[in-house]
Amino acid sequence: MIKFRLYLDKDAETKWLNEMAEQGWALEKFAAGFYSFEKCNPGQYIYQVDMGNKLFSVSEDYRDFMNDTGIEIVQTWGYWVILRKEASKGTFELYTDIDSSIEHYSKIRRMFKGVAVIEIICLFVEIFGAVSGVVYAYAFSFLIGALLLAIMSAIAKTNEKIAELRERKGETETEGAKRYISMVLPCGLLLNSIALIMKESVEEPIVYTIQIAAIAVMLAGVYKTAKKWR
Repeated sequence: MIKFRLYLDKDAETKWLNEMAEQGWALEKFAAGFYSFEKCNPGQYIYQVDMGNKLFSVSEDYRDFMNDTGIEIVQTWGYWVILRKEASKGTFELYTDIDSSIEHYSKIRRMFKGVAVIEIICLFVEIFGAVSGVVYAYAFSFLIGALLLAIMSAIAKTNEKIAELRERKGETETEGAKRYISMVLPCGLLLNSIALIMKESVEEPIVYTIQIAAIAVMLAGVYKTAKKWR
């Protein structure tokens, strides 16, 4: 069985993988949002998602440590590492103390910030192309804008997680740490990008309908974001 999902929240992804395992589906492969599952005994595995230090690979020390503790590396993708352990071998937690959890989420935040910088540069390039009359540059500007907003939302959610952990330590929460960008907003930008890409090959009424829907979705995203930021 193959399912398509896009996750920037590793906690949400971990929860979903464990829910699938509880239903008797074990993740075997992952690539570009496509998850390949095989049948297993319900609850046979416990999954965790970690962040490595290398793209699409892990160090030998990391691999040896996981093997020694009975943990299987299922897949690496980007910096993400999907791990699993047989439930019969006991509980499976990667970061059991607050300080190591804060460092873990801080590392994830640094990665997201690096990606955001790259997205901003790409966005300016596409905007320049659109102003210069390059075909499809407007569409790709909306597409990159949607990706950038999704990354910014992931950064905000990571800030929220770090703030919660610091509160548990008795530290003061930083102002604005629990603000976020609704994922509905980048979905609207993505929909508008699709409409612009289809403009040359699809009848105008269809394109206009998609763009109206995109505007409605974007407005809903702006409303949800503003509501959270109050």
